[in-house]
Amino acid sequence: MSDSDPWTCTVVRAHGLHLMRPEKSWRPIVTVELDKTHLHETTLGSDGQNVNLKDSFHLRHASLASQIEIKVFYRSQSKKKGKKRNLVGCASCSLGEMWKKHGKEPKLRLQCQNPTNRSVRSRGRPQNGALIHLKLRPPPSFASDINPELPEDEDGYCSSSSLSSNESDTLPPPSIVEIRPPQPIRRRRRVRGYCINSDEEPDSFSETDDEDDDSKPLLDDPSFINDEDEELPAPIKISFNPMEWIAGSVLPQYTERIEVPPEPGPNFFERVISSFTVYDEMKHARCHDDFDRIFTRLQLEWTYTAGILVALAAVDTAVFSISPDSIFAVNPLARGAVAASSIASGLGITCAAWCLVRYAWVNLETFVARAEDILSTDTPSYFFFALTARIPSLLMLASAVSLMFFMAIVAWSAWPTAVVVGCFLVGLLMGLQFLVFSILWVVKSVRKLFRFLICIFIREKNCEEAEMNEKQ
Repeated sequence: MSDSDPWTCTVVRAHGLHLMRPEKSWRPIVTVELDKTHLHETTLGSDGQNVNLKDSFHLRHASLASQIEIKVFYRSQSKKKGKKRNLVGCASCSLGEMWKKHGKEPKLRLQCQNPTNRSVRSRGRPQNGALIHLKLRPPPSFASDINPELPEDEDGYCSSSSLSSNESDTLPPPSIVEIRPPQPIRRRRRVRGYCINSDEEPDSFSETDDEDDDSKPLLDDPSFINDEDEELPAPIKISFNPMEWIAGSVLPQYTERIEVPPEPGPNFFERVISSFTVYDEMKHARCHDDFDRIFTRLQLEWTYTAGILVALAAVDTAVFSISPDSIFAVNPLARGAVAASSIASGLGITCAAWCLVRYAWVNLETFVARAEDILSTDTPSYFFFALTARIPSLLMLASAVSLMFFMAIVAWSAWPTAVVVGCFLVGLLMGLQFLVFSILWVVKSVRKLFRFLICIFIREKNCEEAEMNEKQ
């Protein structure tokens, strides 16, 4: 190989160097030195890539025994004078070894240098996988100078002494494919069942079955005969005849309509009871969820009603303690009102306690069974229970109204106008919807009556005109 045909080398990129320095981004400086005489330098980008791949350099007077040393430096990006380079990593090998192992695109592993500064050492992280990627292009006369009879060492590579003596290149060795002998396939061990009574196990069973299995012949042994193979059952053939299949469209699509008789409507008494009780809900309940909603609602109603009745009874008891010479005069009518309120409160408390004890403090099934009337036939009836369940609320209303009459009568003697105005306004607001309904009903009735009278008047007038026309 003549000196006029040099080798061409290009630094492509560096991989794994960004973790060697604490800086977020820095530009590696790569130097390639041939036999410690010729030095070539290339600056890579912050991502390790060579920006200009056309920037290649020639390795003149190079042979396969020439030593190539690659170093990677770091230089600070600050504007201080006298910036010093810091060695980051290096790699060294002969040109022949590089060509034989890697070919035209060698990838050399860098031996990274540990930083000497303690602050840098604490911030930097060790890096064991740094690589430098090169691109080699041999001279045209390289193929003609190959000596096929070069001695090789034990690993199949040319030694450096032979390379220096012959000064010729060798081609990379062919790849060796390792062929492993097939692993012997042993016969699969039979799975034994578990015996409940260990005394009934066969005497031939022992703990040395594993050793016996190892002594059995292998599958690839011609003497192996598997006597335990069972014959597979013959496949079942299913024949399908489309002529025997009856399509759904062939079946008659007309069916006689089944008329279910409508459920009879409630009578007059049922409608009256349903207007202020839970009779209609109990009658149409079909599942446990329906009964559960009614049961929870009645429990709350009885509890609140009992509390309000106790408060009304306490007020009535306080009224009884008013002396005759008090500020307000209590006439016989007022005493009768407070007596009625007391009676209603006492009866309401008793009824509420009875409902709580018998119906509220039980489970749902017991509640449904006790709520059913005694006179029920095939269809369960809840008429009397619905009426009984609402009695505490009715007695609470009666007690409150009686107490209101007592207070109105006593206040009448002191300020009659206030009693009249207050009762009128409260009654108007409470019954406003009924008042509006009454007014609308009266207006509609008057309009109908007016239209009826107009029709009669027009009809009589038309009759008179017809009679006059006939006479003329």
